[in-house]
Amino acid sequence: MVQGKKATAYPAMCDKLSDQSHIDNRVVVDGNLITSRGPGTSMEFALGIVEKFFGRPKALELAKGLLVVRK
Repeated sequence: MVQGKKATAYPAMCDKLSDQSHIDNRVVVDGNLITSRGPGTSMEFALGIVEKFFGRPKALELAKGLLVVRK
């Protein structure tokens, strides 16, 4: 599923990823694949999905309304 893609995973599963260059990122988007570290990153993961489908301005607007800091 993640072969040839940038990804992150739950810490206990990171050693299973062939490309480990992004494992410390909380959310990674590579094409149509969006991955996150786990339950604690669910808000960032959701905003990543919004950004992918509706654009960065919409994700930032939503994050502001939810009081989430988004860079």
